[in-house]
Order: sequence, then structure tokens, then C-alpha cells
Amino acid sequence: MSHGYATYGDDPEFTREYPERADSTRRDIDELFAAVDGLRTAVEDTDERLRRDVADLTERLESGGGRGQQDRLDLLGRQLERLQQQVRVLERAVRVADGVPQADLDDVGAETRALAAEAARWDDLHKELVTKEQRARYAEEIAHLDAARGALSRCDADLLDVIAVLASTDRASRARGDTESRLRALTTRRRTLLDEEIPAAAAAAEKARLALREADAVEARVVPQLERAERAWHDLQVRLRTRIADALGANVLLPAWFGNALGVAPPSGTSGDAWIRTAASVLAYRVTFGVTDPALPLGPPAPDDADTTERRWTWRARLESDLDDLAL
Repeated sequence: MSHGYATYGDDPEFTREYPERADSTRRDIDELFAAVDGLRTAVEDTDERLRRDVADLTERLESGGGRGQQDRLDLLGRQLERLQQQVRVLERAVRVADGVPQADLDDVGAETRALAAEAARWDDLHKELVTKEQRARYAEEIAHLDAARGALSRCDADLLDVIAVLASTDRASRARGDTESRLRALTTRRRTLLDEEIPAAAAAAEKARLALREADAVEARVVPQLERAERAWHDLQVRLRTRIADALGANVLLPAWFGNALGVAPPSGTSGDAWIRTAASVLAYRVTFGVTDPALPLGPPAPDDADTTERRWTWRARLESDLDDLAL
């Protein structure tokens, strides 16, 4: 039986020196391959039968099956997924036994890890910046002081008009009574503006101006660091894409976690670019957070007490969504 590998038994000198060990090793390897081939064939046959069953049940369900058919379909779907996983494991075992080199995508080196650490600062740095919404609120506080001062100016103008009417109106006239009432209201309004509204608006406006000055100072300090983090992220993505592409081109055995999440090769057509972007982002996630799980691409899920608004878990949720989209 030939499996494309060389054995020590092919060396005549070795055979003469260690005849029994060579024959035994050769037989063991041949038996291993025969067993793996047999299991693989059995799984593939079962996989095909399950596919036919799933297709049949799906047709029945669409034509008005029932809840029992749906449960049966779900069960077969889970069995099919498990069998597909077994096929992948067997294929991997065959390739390992054949001596195919294995790629350790996680072993990126210190320089790439430094890039990941620099890129990871972006979120924390961005949180230091004052948002556009907050800046707009500060601007409103400053504008409110101008509005209060404008109200005082209008009130003073109205008071002058009222005083002019009073000066030119007979005391016994009805118009004078209305004008006196308006005078009292304008006087009260003016006093409220001077004693309450304008001082409060002035204090709020001063706070807003101070906050804007501090925001400008933070922005001047943080923006250059944000730009470095963005460049680091770009460089990290380029490095990781190249690393994955090189591994694919070399036809080496990709890690189990990679195959579980993304398969063994990019899809054809326009979705190939989305595939490589997602693959690089998954690897960036592993590098950034030190994920070393050999089977789970993103490591174990968040613990029950984790803050799911933290960057790690929001990033993970986006990646899970991206991986689901690739599977469609």
C-alpha cells in the first residue's frame, strides 16, 4: 500500500541492519492508514445518507409536515454537523500521518504582538475624547448665556417703552392701568434675569468654556496616539493577511481552530475578500488577547460576570457575526 510517504524500510542498508523493526513499523503505519481510510469512508457514507434524510425531511416540512418532523430535522442536523467534524478530524489525522508540515499561525513573534498591543490602545484612547454630542451641549450652555443677555436687552427696551407711555398718559385713563400692570411684570422679569438666570447662565457658560479648553488639550495629546494606533492596526492586518496567505500557498496544515471557523481555503468569487479580512481579524483577536485554545477560534465564551460592553466581548460578538455571515 502506498500513501505517498517514505519509510525506513525503503533503505536497503537500514533493512539489513534492522530488518524486524523496519517491517514492523511499515506494517503499523499501513494498518493505521487502512483504519483511518476505513473510518473516513464510513463517515462519508453516513454523511451522505444523513444529507439525503435532511433533504427529504426538509421537503416534507415545507409541504406541511409537523412539529415531529422539525424535531427530527434538528436532530439530523446536529448529527450531520458532528459527522462533518469527525471527517475534518480524520482528514487532519491523515495529513499529519503523511508528514504534512503544520502552521502555527499564533506564533507571530514579538514585533507583531507589539503592533497588536499598540492597536489595542485605540478604544481606550478614543474614550478620552469629548464626543461631538458633548461638545454640542457645551456650545448650548454658552449660547444660553447670550440668549439670557438678549432677553435682558429686550426687557430694558420694553421698560423704556412702558415708561414713555406712562409719561404721556393721563392717570385716570384705562390704558394707564394696563401699562402699570405691564411695568410691574417687566420689572419682576428684569430682576429675575439679573439675580437668577444670567448669573446661572454665566456660571454654566464658564464651565462649558473651561471644559472645551480641556477637551481641546486632550484632543491635541490623544489624536497623535490614535493615529499611531490606527497605523498599527493597518500594519497588523497586513502582516496577518500575509501570514495566512503564505500558509495557504505553502499547502501546510492549518491549525484546528482555523479550520473549525473558516475551513481550509477561501471561497471563490467576491466573498473571498471578506473571508480573508475575517480570518485576519480572528487571528488579530487571538494575538491581542493571548487566546491559545487549539480548537476554539475565539477561546471560551465570556464568563457570567463579564462586562459584555468591554472591547474584548464586543469585538468577539462582531467576529461571531462575521463568521456566521461567511457560513451562509
